[in-house]
Amino acid sequence: MTPNDLLANAYTTAQKLLHVMIDDLTPEEFSRQPVPGANCAAWVVGHLALTLRNGLRRMGEADVPDLPAGLEDQFKATRQVAGQQTGYGDAKALVAVFDACLERFVQMVRGLPAASLAGPPDFRGPFATTRAEAIQFRALHIALHAGQLSTVRRSLGKPPVL
Repeated sequence: MTPNDLLANAYTTAQKLLHVMIDDLTPEEFSRQPVPGANCAAWVVGHLALTLRNGLRRMGEADVPDLPAGLEDQFKATRQVAGQQTGYGDAKALVAVFDACLERFVQMVRGLPAASLAGPPDFRGPFATTRAEAIQFRALHIALHAGQLSTVRRSLGKPPVL
């Protein structure tokens, strides 16, 4: 297994983790905030799609999937308490964009020259000093948000999935 394979696996595993948390949510549950000030599942998935898409662009990929019209600014991290979260449209459309961006990201990672992984990061990744570390952080970012979705599930009375 190559370093590229390990990085790609981190993304596909994080994708599976996210799907375990959201695949049985109804459209209403997808937009429900677990507590005031916390993000709903729709925002989390849209945010992750946006960060993957932006990561692809920063690494020179063209023709990346677009978010539904008018939603890009709504999914940016603000470092503020979340207000009322509504108007994100079809949850399945957000999940489709996330999946498409993740699949493109995995393809891109698999095709990177091994030597390029030791180079400087292409995009912000806390603690990252190399391109590989920044790429790995983005997979951890997905897993972090998947963990937040466990709280969404529990607030809806759903059992734990893992």
